[in-house]
Parts: sequence; C-alpha cells; structure tokens
Amino acid sequence: MKKEYTISLVKKDILGPACAVLTFSCPEIAQEGRPGQFVNLSCDYFLKRPFGIMCVDKEKNTFSIGVRQVGKGTEKIIEAQEGKTFTCLGPLGNGFCFDKVEKLLLVGGGTGIFPIFFAANYAKENGIPCKVVNGYRSQSEAFLYDRFACTCDDFSVTTDAGDLGVKGNVMAYLETMSDEEISESTVMVVGPGIMMRKVSEWAMNKGLSCYVSLEQRMACGIGACLVCICKIKAEKEGKEFVHKRCCKDGPVFKAEEVIW
Repeated sequence: MKKEYTISLVKKDILGPACAVLTFSCPEIAQEGRPGQFVNLSCDYFLKRPFGIMCVDKEKNTFSIGVRQVGKGTEKIIEAQEGKTFTCLGPLGNGFCFDKVEKLLLVGGGTGIFPIFFAANYAKENGIPCKVVNGYRSQSEAFLYDRFACTCDDFSVTTDAGDLGVKGNVMAYLETMSDEEISESTVMVVGPGIMMRKVSEWAMNKGLSCYVSLEQRMACGIGACLVCICKIKAEKEGKEFVHKRCCKDGPVFKAEEVIW
C-alpha cells in the first residue's frame, strides 16, 4: 500500500513564467520512484494535485517534479518557498516497462516532458539507446532543453512557432524519420491527448510497440474515487471495452488498447 509522507521543498528552479521544477526530500519516493509514476501533492485547497516524477536522486534521497500553473492550486505550489512542507502520496501508478526494450523513442509535449526526462535518464543509466523528440510552443517555452541536450545523445525538438528545431508539432519531425532510424524502437509518449493519439497511430502504422501515459484528472490517486476512468479495449474479454482507472491501472497503457 502506498504511504503518505511529509516532505520538504529543498530547491525551486524557475523555468519561465508560471513553470518551475521543485525538488523535495523524501527517501522513500527517491528510492522507489520509477519512470512513468506520479505523486499526489497537497496544496492550500481541498484536493491533492498529481505530478509525474521528473527525476530522483537516490544518493541525496530527493525527487523532483515539474509544475506548470493551470489554476489556483498549482499557483500556490509554485509560490512555495524552500523549506515549506507538504503531504505527499506516492509513488503512484504503474510506470513504463523497460523489459526487453532494445531501443527507445521518447516523445514529449506540454508537461509530459517532465516524465519523459525521467525515462531518458533511466535509459542512459541502463545503456539503452534512446532518441528523444520534444514538442514546444516556442523557444521561450523550451523547458529543460539544456538538460535534455546534456542527458541525451540524440535529442530533437519541434516548435509551433518555428523558432527552434523543426517547425510544427512532433509529427512534423517523426514523419521525417527513416525506417532504419526507428527500426526495433519501443515508443513511449507523454503529453496532450491529441498528440499521444497521433503518435500512437504513426507508431502502429510503422509496426512499433507504443506506450502512452494518459493525463486525466486524478482526485485520490489510489483508484477509490473513479474520477480518472478511461476506456480500454477488451475484445479478449468478449467486450467492446472496459473502464480502467488511470491512477491505479495506469497511467501507462499500451497505445493499441486505448479508445481515444
């Protein structure tokens, strides 16, 4: 059973307007957290807020999350000063599975770049060849660009504004990749729903295994409230689909199983 911890904010890095990386001290989450998992963090309002784990430091017993302001709750979290304590539930959910992965293609967009960064670090630490493609709105919002560039031997970006990397969304880059480049790759995607759907369709057409991390509203984080249910194909069970809880059964699912 996942436990709730009292954690302390030890470092805050402002990335840009209304966006920051927060690092917390918590030995349990630092040691147990895996790419694709998330935490539920308290704020000054009623419900905890879910955030994908961005990285862990097992030596310092810390973990980091990326926070982008989307409402009053995330605004308060970003405004927190170093030393402030929070209550935190985690690590939660089922993360990405790297078993039998020979080569990785990681695709991130929006706040999905934060868990993608964790997966990229894991790949590097475990000697898995890895290509990362991140989509941003513009160069001014290319958060973690320098960190990805230092971590990844093969890192590319797209921007809607066209002022950094390839102009357009991530598909503008993926569609230029040769069959040789993507051969035997396992695709892992985190980002806006429409982006994940498009990448999933592309991966399926290319015959590649693809996993997505669904971003749904997660109120409790432990599968009790049923707020974050999604539709998953269930032909093997003789049904068109079944409802799954993103927080408990996911958030990572095989892309081919998701009903978008």
